[in-house]
Amino acid sequence: HTPLQRRVQYVGERIKWFFQQQKEAVLEFMDSLKGTPSANMYSPLYPKHAKLIKQNDMIRHLLFQTYDKACKRQLQQFVELFDNMLTSTFSNPWVFLKGNTGGGGDGEDTSDAALPSFDDTKERIPKEIQGRAGTESVLSRWLTDIPTDSSQIDEAVNKVQLLVLKTYSFIRSQVCDQVELFAESF
Repeated sequence: HTPLQRRVQYVGERIKWFFQQQKEAVLEFMDSLKGTPSANMYSPLYPKHAKLIKQNDMIRHLLFQTYDKACKRQLQQFVELFDNMLTSTFSNPWVFLKGNTGGGGDGEDTSDAALPSFDDTKERIPKEIQGRAGTESVLSRWLTDIPTDSSQIDEAVNKVQLLVLKTYSFIRSQVCDQVELFAESF
């Protein structure tokens, strides 16, 4: 799973870079609040702090240095989180594939989303169990389609490679979705 680890590291570095570039913009935002209608939406200390940070280079340096350290720490935690997930996923990909629960279709309108009622939950659980059983039957079918006869070794190798590619593709898709959710949660 080294290619996925490199991609996750790259995404994490990009997110870190983005947040590190926001220091000046946030400082300008804090400084520009005084006397504006939106000033009431934020702490009245923002303009005072911005003025202090701009006037004192030592405060500015220490604050920015601490912020950069926090970004670096978050990057390490981000990479560690996904490394642990990838390690557990690749140690037993069948569990990862079977554990997939459909949380609603793509393009579903979630503007009025709310917690489901007890009755809705009772209806959903058998569907989820059936969906997981369906995944298990597909996996079983893929495995049984692999010939075990020694005269069909070439076909068996091709089917195993195809199964590995399908599995890797699904895992990559799931990881990318999780990285995207993490990035959007900021």
